[in-house]
Amino acid sequence: MLNSTEKLLLEVIIAFDKKANELVNLMASEYDLDLSLDHPFEKLQSRHKELWKGSIADIWNYQFHGDACKFENKNTKQLLNIKINRRGNYGTISNFYLLKFMETTQSLDYAYKKINNSKIMYETLNALTDKNYIIDANIFETETRVLNKDKTQNVTI
Repeated sequence: MLNSTEKLLLEVIIAFDKKANELVNLMASEYDLDLSLDHPFEKLQSRHKELWKGSIADIWNYQFHGDACKFENKNTKQLLNIKINRRGNYGTISNFYLLKFMETTQSLDYAYKKINNSKIMYETLNALTDKNYIIDANIFETETRVLNKDKTQNVTI
């Protein structure tokens, strides 16, 4: 059974996962990328080309950095930092960036009012991990926490 804070954070994670995958698919469509490849973003990441930063769909600025890509909505300032080298797990959860996503997503303002610091975020993410709503995809031998879609596909928030 989830408490109210866990339910809120799970809702945020589901929204993040959905938006992250939406943006990755939008980018793949715009740049004709094959997401089934091991390194589908390789041609965009290279600093030799000017594609490592830019915009998609005229409303999202993007910038590749390391193994991630930061997206920012030009109008709303919504921010998503998406791990891009995670073999299809584009909803990789980072405490810091999940908090930033929640803070910059107007429709999640009610959640941010309750989960508005790293201590609450850390404790709640650990509780969701203990309850198997978040799992470690164990990619590249580093912790890669992602939404457990098998467990959350029928969750009513």
